[in-house]
Amino acid sequence: MRPLEEHLMRRLTIVGLIVAAGMIWGCVPQQTTSKESVEKESQAHYQVGVQYLSEGKSGQALQELTAAQALTPGNADIEHALGLAYQHKGLYDKAIEHYKKALELTPKLTEARNNLGTVHLAKGEYQEAIRLFEECVKDPLYSTPEKAAYNLGVTYFKQNDIDKAIKYYDDAVRLNDQNVNALYNLAFCYQEKKSYPQALELYKKALVLDPSFKQAHYRMALIYEAQNKKSQALQSLKKSTDIDSEYLPAIFQTGVVLLSTGNVQTAAQKFEAVIRSDPESPLAKEAQKQLDEIRKQNLKDVHKPQSRSTAH
Repeated sequence: MRPLEEHLMRRLTIVGLIVAAGMIWGCVPQQTTSKESVEKESQAHYQVGVQYLSEGKSGQALQELTAAQALTPGNADIEHALGLAYQHKGLYDKAIEHYKKALELTPKLTEARNNLGTVHLAKGEYQEAIRLFEECVKDPLYSTPEKAAYNLGVTYFKQNDIDKAIKYYDDAVRLNDQNVNALYNLAFCYQEKKSYPQALELYKKALVLDPSFKQAHYRMALIYEAQNKKSQALQSLKKSTDIDSEYLPAIFQTGVVLLSTGNVQTAAQKFEAVIRSDPESPLAKEAQKQLDEIRKQNLKDVHKPQSRSTAH
C-alpha cells in the first residue's frame, strides 16, 4: 500500500502575519521592546517554520519554531508545530512532549490529538493510538474526522484485524469520498478477504480520482490473476508499468503471468530486468529463483530422449 507517511503530516492553518516592526529606542541607553513587537516577531518565526515544514525541511523548521517559542512561550500552535517538526525527524518522544503541551494549553486542538495518535502508531503503541483517534472521531467540532477514521483503519490493519480496518476505512470514505488512500486501503482489505468484486470496484474508484495510481493497477492485476483472467491481468500490469516503467513489482508479476501462459522467453527477460535494476532486493532474489527454475526445466528438455519415428 501507499506509504502512510504523507498522511501523518497535517497542515497547520497559517494566519496572515505583519512584518515585525523595527526596534524602538528610548531616551535612555537601554533598548525596550513592546509586547506587540515581540508577538509579531514570534509570529514571523512561526510562519517561516510552518513553511519549512510544508517543504519537508524539519531542521530549519525547528530553528524557526524554537525561536518563536522562546519569544512567546505557552502558544499551543507553536507547540503543535514543534511536535510535527520533531515527528518528521523521527524524534518521537520529543514530538509527544510538544503535542501534549499543545493539548494542555488548548484541549480542543483535536488536530494535535490526531497527530499525537500517529506518533504512538509509529511506535507500535496501538492501544494508545486507538484511544486518541477515537477521541478525535467523537469530537463534533473536529472538521476533518475522516483523518482519524483513516488512522484507525491503519492501526487495526497493523494488528491484523481486517474487519475493524474495513469498518474505519469505510467510515473515512463515507466522510470524504475523495480520499484516494482510504479507497485504496479499503480495496486492499477486501482483496485480503478474497471479496474480489468489492475490491475491484474500489480500486477503479481510486483510479478515477488518481489515474497515476500504479499500485491500484498492480493490485487489480493480482485479482485478475487469482481469477485466472490472464489477459486482463497483463493489461493491468501494463497500465502500471506505463505509469512507471521501473515499477519492479509489476515487472516481476508480468514475468510470473507470462510464464504461466507458456511465454517463457519474455518472462525470463522480465525477471532479468528486475535483477539488473535492484540486485540485492528480495524481489530480485525471487526473480533469480524463477530464472533458475526456467533454466533447470530447459536443461531437462534438452536431455529428454527423442522419440524415434517408426516410418521408413
